This record gives sequence, structure tokens and C-alpha cells, in this order.
Amino acid sequence: MNKKLLGVTIGVVAFVVIIVVLGVTFITRNVTIDTTSTLSLTDSEKAQIISESGIQLKASILSVDEEIVIKNIETRHPSLKVISVERKFPDTVCVNLTNRTPVYSIKMKDGTYAILDRELKVVNVVENLDDFDYITKVTGYELSGAQPGGVLDITYLKEITDEAENLSFVNQRMATFIPSIEYSKVDNDINNILLRTNTGVIFVIKEVPNSMGTFFNYAYTKYYNELTKRQRSTGYVYLTEDNVWTWSETFSI
Repeated sequence: MNKKLLGVTIGVVAFVVIIVVLGVTFITRNVTIDTTSTLSLTDSEKAQIISESGIQLKASILSVDEEIVIKNIETRHPSLKVISVERKFPDTVCVNLTNRTPVYSIKMKDGTYAILDRELKVVNVVENLDDFDYITKVTGYELSGAQPGGVLDITYLKEITDEAENLSFVNQRMATFIPSIEYSKVDNDINNILLRTNTGVIFVIKEVPNSMGTFFNYAYTKYYNELTKRQRSTGYVYLTEDNVWTWSETFSI
């Protein structure tokens, strides 16, 4: 056996030995749940989540699959978000959880309402909005089969949400500034999204994929930097045919 082959063999054997030793040494003996300050869980609730996580006691800590753990927990508990699955050597796995914050409501065809978080994940489906007067109401756009735990592919809402967060309108701040969003169909032409601000003026965003976040930014910049107090309380901010953002008392939908 030449020296090069011998060196490779020794290296492989050493690697295997290390893996075996680690597998024997770092055994999962404890699973814990940590939560953010906005989430409170009882001991029994934590125990249930641990049992549903798929983390096996007495198995190697290295074998824990974070993606599977996240899927197991979030599928069964749509209102929870797994922040991270952390290995604390030598023998503990810690699951860090927070609660998903309701941001939007969208009416479904059966008359119920899907409650969505900032990631457009369905946190809940409710009969009425009596307990959700603090979130943004999305109208003019109906769903047919949203289920708790599912993530909705609504392009215009995703783009606007992402840009709103870039402007620091995250979670409840978004709902406070934009209490309602109306999806307005304009025949077979480009549709409009009407965002009513808490002061009264309405942003008109054209439904152009990959541009709606930018449009929201421009509309907000116009609102923040140029509008008077009276203009902020009424009328519309929109993009003219000449590609100029302007304010007007009226707007032809």
C-alpha cells in the first residue's frame, strides 16, 4: 500500500471513529421549549409540543432534523412560529417559539374569514371579525379553500407587505397605518389595489408583478414628504399616465 493510499485510509477511519464517538457521546436526553415574551405556554402545552416535534430521546443529538421539527410543530399549531431548533451540547435540544401575529383578514367564499400573518400564513379561520378589529381588512379578493397552517400565494399582498416592512410597517404597525386594502378589478385591464391610510387618503397601486412594492414605496414617499395635512385626510395618491405620482381629490377607478 503506497503512502498516499495509506494516508487516505487512515483519514477515513479517523473520520468514522469521530462520528461514532460523537453519536454515542451526544445523546438527546432533554428537550426544552423557550418562548418570546409575547407567548405564554403551560407546562402541559410545552410537553405536547415536544411530543409532536418528532425529536427522539436517546437518539443522537446530531440526527435532529430542524426542517422536520419545524414542519411537525407548525402544521399542528398554525398560530406558532418556530424561530430556531438549537442543539445545546452535550444532550439538550431547545426549540425556540413565538406566536404568529395576525395582520390581515380575507373573506372566503363560504362567508368565513382567513386570518393571515405577515408571511401570509393562515393563522386561523373564523366566522366573524369581532375579535380582529385591529388588523387590516382585505376586501374585493375572495378565497375558496384556505386552511389553517397553509401559506397563501397572493402576489400583490406579498409584495406590498415586504416593502411595508422595509419602511418599518411590521405586524400591527401595518394594520395601524393601512386599516383596509381593496382589490379592485378593472375589466380585463390592469387591476388596482386601494390602500386606505389611517388619516383618510387612499394609495392607488396598479397590479403590476414585481413593481407593487416599489409603487407602495413611491406612494408613501409622496404622502410623507409632500402632502399637506388636508391632503393626507382625503383624496388619492396615484401614478399618472405620465408616470408621475400625484394627489387628487378624485380618481377614476
